[in-house]
Formats: sequence, structure tokens, C-alpha cells
Amino acid sequence: MSDQPAIRVEQLHKSYRMGAVSLHVLRGVSFDVPRGQFAAIVGASGSGKSTLLHLVGLLDRPDKGGIRLDGADASGLSARQRNHIRCRDVGFVFQFYHLLPELNVLENTLLPAKVEYSLPAWMKNRRRLTNQATGVLERLGLKERLRHRSSELSGGERQRVAIARALMNHPKVLLADEPTGNLDSKTGKQILDVLQEFHKSGQTILMVTHDASIAAQADRVLHIRDGRLVDQ
Repeated sequence: MSDQPAIRVEQLHKSYRMGAVSLHVLRGVSFDVPRGQFAAIVGASGSGKSTLLHLVGLLDRPDKGGIRLDGADASGLSARQRNHIRCRDVGFVFQFYHLLPELNVLENTLLPAKVEYSLPAWMKNRRRLTNQATGVLERLGLKERLRHRSSELSGGERQRVAIARALMNHPKVLLADEPTGNLDSKTGKQILDVLQEFHKSGQTILMVTHDASIAAQADRVLHIRDGRLVDQ
């Protein structure tokens, strides 16, 4: 399947009920993201970009259309199958970090591995996985923060922990939803530099943002307006 793109989106439609009204958020969106590409989707608030990212990440289901991840059809899977693919093959970075405050940096980073492995398998592989998580955190400049909790970290440090957690299981695709939206411009640039570093190592990245200057850091920019891609 080497010729298959990392992400293929085919004629996605998505609507939500708002009382008696149906809100049509996506209206036939199609695109591919080749393996190793850093692609950005830019659009105003309410344009459908975050909904699109959630569908690609299997957090929600489309009304119509298909999604293929690494050549595999992800459209008709059971909830259990979707959970497995989401944990193993997809990494998420969100605007508001979503770190668990009761866990330290290392424990937050290890969460995807704990979800992926059964308890016996986790105990068997615990040392290797802990070393793997520590290596990612050290690469992100967090070597001295492993035992700190999120309340002891800056916004940029929290987002780097979120990136480490997203990369823990070596996902085929990294999805980033406004990853700099909660940061000042200097810290936001640092986070983009981090994403670029992993991209240069071959990581496929799909990022959504409302900021065209941030999107311009990607290899390719797709514009979404009123639930449609208007140009690529």
C-alpha cells in the first residue's frame, strides 16, 4: 500500500441538529494528504475545519462520504475498531492541551500506551515504553520536567507535553487543532518549530487553524469556507 496517501477524504458531509434546525457543516469535502506531508486547513470560525479534523481522527462519523487512513477504509468500522485505530495510528494535539492534572508529565505522555496495551502487556513492556516516552520528552526539551504536573508548567510546555503524548505510539498521522491558538506569538512559533522538526523526520501532519500566517508554515494549504474547500 506504499502508493496510498496517509489520509484520503472522499465527499464528506456532516450535519448537526440545532433544535428544529439542521446545520450543514460539511458539504462534500474531498482531499488527499500524502505520507510525510505537512498539510494545513485554514478557515474562519464556523467554517467546518475542526469538524473535518474530528471526522478524520474518527472522533465522529460523517453523514455521507468516506475516510481512508493509510489505505484502509475507516468509514464502516465498529466503535471498538475505531478506538483501536485512533489510539494506534492517530495522534491528537488540541488547543487547550487536555492534560490530566492529577498526572505528571511522564504519566500524561504514557497514557496512549496504557490504553493500547492490556495490563499484562503493559507490565511486560513498561520499562521499554517508559524509556520511549522519556526519549520523546527529552527531544521536546522537557527532560527536567518529567515529574512536574501541568499546573507547574507554562502554556508552551503543556503543549509540548500534549505533542509528546500524541506521538507516544508513533502514529501514522498527527492531527493538530489550533495548536498555537492558546499561546502568545513567540511560544506559538516554538510549537510550530517543534511540529516542523517532527515533520522533517517523516511525520504526516494535518493541522487546522484560522491564521493564514501559521498555515503558511505547512507544505500545503487548503482553504475551507462554509463547509467546502474553495481552493488548494
